[in-house]
Amino acid sequence: WDEVATCSKACNAERRRAAKQQRRAGPEALPEGGQKSCDLCARSVDLLVRCRVDETRRWNMVCGKCWHDVSGGVQDGDADHPYYQYGGLWKNRRSQKARRQPNAARHDDEAP
Repeated sequence: WDEVATCSKACNAERRRAAKQQRRAGPEALPEGGQKSCDLCARSVDLLVRCRVDETRRWNMVCGKCWHDVSGGVQDGDADHPYYQYGGLWKNRRSQKARRQPNAARHDDEAP
């Protein structure tokens, strides 16, 4: 009986609020501010390219620097990179760059 099975309305509301916040944070609530690491060099970045780079045909998430090496700098690859296949982009929507407001340059005395 260390833990009480029933709670007051206030206690239940607080518990639901905490659970809702945790759900909103979701699996993408990463400690580096939403950045993910490159599968090849382990650098944390805000933009990754999904691609296949070798005979295993496994999808990798690679940063821009590594992408140039594995693709030859061409989206569809070339003859020197026969296993390369482009699979899209992942962008960190929580980055500081993405949060900039488009009307940030507007002065307070200007009408909207």
